[in-house]
Amino acid sequence: MFEHKETLGYLTAQLARLGANRLREGLTPLGLLPAQFTALAEIATAEGMTQKELVQRLGLEQPGVARTLGGLEALGWLERRSLAGRSQGLHLTERARSVLPRALEIAASLDRAALASLSRTERAQLLDQLGQLAHAVEDEA
Repeated sequence: MFEHKETLGYLTAQLARLGANRLREGLTPLGLLPAQFTALAEIATAEGMTQKELVQRLGLEQPGVARTLGGLEALGWLERRSLAGRSQGLHLTERARSVLPRALEIAASLDRAALASLSRTERAQLLDQLGQLAHAVEDEA
C-alpha cells in the first residue's frame, strides 16, 4: 500500500516547514523573516547584483523576490543604486550589515542542531544527495 508520509514530497515539505518555523522564531527578534534573511545573505555574497541576478541565484520566481526586496527596501535593510542603463544594483544598508552576522549565526546554529544526530560523513552525504535531488527535479522542470 502507498504510504504518502514516506514520500520525498511529504518528508521534504515537513522538514522545510519545521526548519522555516524555527528559523522564523530565531530571526524574529532581529526583525527579519526567513525570505528576507535569505535575500540579504545572498546579496551580501555579491553586493551590486541586479534583481534579475538574485532571482537566478535563489532559483525563485521574480514576483516573489520583487515583493521581498520591496519590503526590505521599505524597512531600511536594502538600497538600490543605479548601474549602467536602467539596471539597479542591490546593496545592504548599515542596518543590514550590523544584523546579518547574528542572523547567519542563528541560521548556522539551527542547521547544526538539525543535523546533530548525524556523523560528519552522514551530514556530507545527506547534503550531497539532497543537492543532487534538487538539481534532478530542477532539470525536469
